[in-house]
Amino acid sequence: MRVIPRDGYTIRELFLRRGSETHTVHHFWYTAWPDHKTPETAKQLLAMALEVEALRHDNSGAIKGPMVVHCSAGIGRTGCFIAASIGIQQLLEENMIDVLGIVCSLRLDR
Repeated sequence: MRVIPRDGYTIRELFLRRGSETHTVHHFWYTAWPDHKTPETAKQLLAMALEVEALRHDNSGAIKGPMVVHCSAGIGRTGCFIAASIGIQQLLEENMIDVLGIVCSLRLDR
């Protein structure tokens, strides 16, 4: 395991081995958002979301595999991170963000 400290979050690289095969799992822990409160700034959350997006894709741009997002309750911070991630993808692909569409889509997927 390797620990990579960042401003407001920590990345843990976990190396899973089975026989001769090794797989790397990246665990992001956002520490700048306390329970039942709001973060002081969105800068750290957006920095983490951008780093997650960069690690999700291989050199050809294809998605490497599924992503799991969780928090203590699984509703507030999880939903905000997923919405920010979708917004970043939209911005990169379409040069716009449809906030209402993202929120409606997430509510339908609950």
